[in-house]
Amino acid sequence: MSEAASGLADRRRASRAAAGTVAAAALALAVLGGIAGSWAFTDPGDARLPASLGWLRLLDTAPPLAALPRGPVLAHATARGELRVGVRRYPRPAPPEAPTPPEPDAFDATLARQLADSLGVRLQLVGLAPEERESALRNGRVDLLVAGVSDDAAPQQGIAAAPGSYDTGRGEVVALRRGRVQDETALRGASVCVGEGSGYAGAVAQRYGAQPRSYPSSVHAASAFMAGECAALAEDGEVLQRLMRNEEWRFYRPLARGLVPRADASVRLAEGDAVSRDYIGAALRRWQADGTLASARSARAGNLQFEITLLKDGLVCHS
Repeated sequence: MSEAASGLADRRRASRAAAGTVAAAALALAVLGGIAGSWAFTDPGDARLPASLGWLRLLDTAPPLAALPRGPVLAHATARGELRVGVRRYPRPAPPEAPTPPEPDAFDATLARQLADSLGVRLQLVGLAPEERESALRNGRVDLLVAGVSDDAAPQQGIAAAPGSYDTGRGEVVALRRGRVQDETALRGASVCVGEGSGYAGAVAQRYGAQPRSYPSSVHAASAFMAGECAALAEDGEVLQRLMRNEEWRFYRPLARGLVPRADASVRLAEGDAVSRDYIGAALRRWQADGTLASARSARAGNLQFEITLLKDGLVCHS
């Protein structure tokens, strides 16, 4: 082969190699774009990222939430070094003669901790009764409210809700196996026990025409139901499925499934701070996307199963 022909062949091989490199780079970018929707809210140090995608951590130079602006509410909390969050509270089951003081709802507290950690500040949990919450937010006692679904469906003056719900899932209704409520149609006008802040209160009222009765917590609602104060109990499906495996729950049966809360379990803050509201909305998307919500829901179901099981041992729910 002549020197000229050899040089031409070398140039063609180099051209093909360059084209292959460009194609590989384009493919890598396409893959990255395709997974961005699921990875965007995952911390770069998340150990759950598959080992084969570990190199992607190098492409994320800052945690996603850290890059977002903070409005006045969150900026003040950052400057203070502490995020103050109002949450639900209730006393855990205890012996009749030894009541325990109310403690923060663990599910609410988990999200509050996530928000504080994302800001890099301490967390102060403030357990609040329902009648205290809006005033505590308005007067600045707390920065945020994380307390389930608001009992008041009407807009609350001076209070805004971040977009999204920090709780998801489907609810179920159970009733006494040989009770007077034997099918869904019998729920019309029937009393249904629900925990305070539960989105299933509105769901059973709208879907079945039932009369929800609110109790300080899911544990209190289950206790009241087992004591015969209500014809049925509405609760998260995962919680009830665990309870139905317990021997003492053999007297009850599922009556309805697939309940969808009528309203979001929103994180609430003072009105007029759209920047902080959007930050919290992004944090809620991350809360769902990175598996934290699923873990928190599972832990909540386990905790409630344990606390409700204690009732059979003679412990009671103090108010």
